[in-house]
Amino acid sequence: MGAVHSAESLTAASGDGPESRRQRLNALGAEIRTLRRDQGLSAVELARQCGVSPSLISQVERGLTSPSLDVLWAIARTLDVPMGTFFQSVAPDNAESTDAQSIEGARPLAAVVRADRRKRLGVTPSLTYQLLSPDLQHRIEFVWVEFQPGEEGPLEPFVHAGEEQMVVVQGEVHVWVGNEAWVLGPGDAITFDSAIPHRAGNRGTSPAVVIAAITPPSF
Repeated sequence: MGAVHSAESLTAASGDGPESRRQRLNALGAEIRTLRRDQGLSAVELARQCGVSPSLISQVERGLTSPSLDVLWAIARTLDVPMGTFFQSVAPDNAESTDAQSIEGARPLAAVVRADRRKRLGVTPSLTYQLLSPDLQHRIEFVWVEFQPGEEGPLEPFVHAGEEQMVVVQGEVHVWVGNEAWVLGPGDAITFDSAIPHRAGNRGTSPAVVIAAITPPSF
């Protein structure tokens, strides 16, 4: 999926206040620090493998700045975790992500993710990834992505195991898979092997929305 490459507020797109954004940045930084330490990596070594400065990793882990999607993707690759891991750190505050109802104590037959309770990764004020699935423990992952005009990237295309499908809900989206490219409009869909490097962007003049399905969950 697409991204710009400057570090912006991770949760600016969510529309909540500074305190909430600070809490989410702190949660993301703590998650990265825990994963790094669990793997016996120093902050300096993580920075080296990600191709960024140690000071940036330090600032991210302390919740002082938000990484761009490119940096977050590099961190996920280095730590060998799905990008979706970081959705867990930025779930809406004071709310469960799913609603479930059961009859007479039986196991719920379905889980509902309310529109205002999606776990979201607001990479910049103009690019958000929102998890439509209740979590990453199922056999498929659904993601809602909103691009403003000019959003494109990342510099290094995504590569992950499995298969991916996208459908454009609004606007115009460019999709690159390997050395091939397509321009998709509302209602157009594309399916591809996600082990092939891929990315997307909005080169149009109006906002674009894409829904992506990934199996197995690996974004």
